Amino acid sequence: MEAFLGWKYLHILMFVFWVGTDMGVFLSCKKATDPKVPIDARFMLLHMALRIELLPRTMWKAALPLGVTLSAAGGWLEISTVNLLLVWAFSIAWWVLSVYSAWHYDKPIGHRLTKYNNIVTSAVGVAIIAICVSSLLGNGPFDPEATWLHWKVLVYGLINLMIVVMLFVFDPMGIEFGKLATEGSTPETEATITSIMNRAAVTIWLTYFMIFIVGFIATTKII
Repeated sequence: MEAFLGWKYLHILMFVFWVGTDMGVFLSCKKATDPKVPIDARFMLLHMALRIELLPRTMWKAALPLGVTLSAAGGWLEISTVNLLLVWAFSIAWWVLSVYSAWHYDKPIGHRLTKYNNIVTSAVGVAIIAICVSSLLGNGPFDPEATWLHWKVLVYGLINLMIVVMLFVFDPMGIEFGKLATEGSTPETEATITSIMNRAAVTIWLTYFMIFIVGFIATTKII
């Protein structure tokens, strides 16, 4: 029981630091698109946002091993120690790839590794959804009585896919800020930056909503 409560506490902290810090990233990026703010300040805001984003990026990856470990400790998932360690090893490798690509966002290697990270993230999302559907159909690995867990994990799989869409939508922002640095502020560049941010905001708020759903399902177990 003590081990379960310990993992549960870490799981809760993961959600707090994921959404809380990501909101700071969103607000900083949003302010960086404001043409009324001096250009130097806008670049500083964007750079700051991309550095802060390393924390929610970490929490999002940590959700996988923490969730698996918590499910095993709660008796809702049968998994061997070896397989549990493999989940942790994969999650750490995934995190390293993601953080390294984000840290070097302004370099060619960062762009290249981001593509690989998006492929891995998409594969994780699809695999998690497939496992949940299989388990709902009675093929395991989750406790068939814990239907709430199936849906919670399935939504987490969808979150991974939504984040890939978010990164894809936000990616052209770097090009536009490059124009801002070399050509200065123009109506065309500002309109494009605003358009990118507005589209990205839709995916960001959808992601927040899905995280809320995950927390609600885990807390109430109403499904």
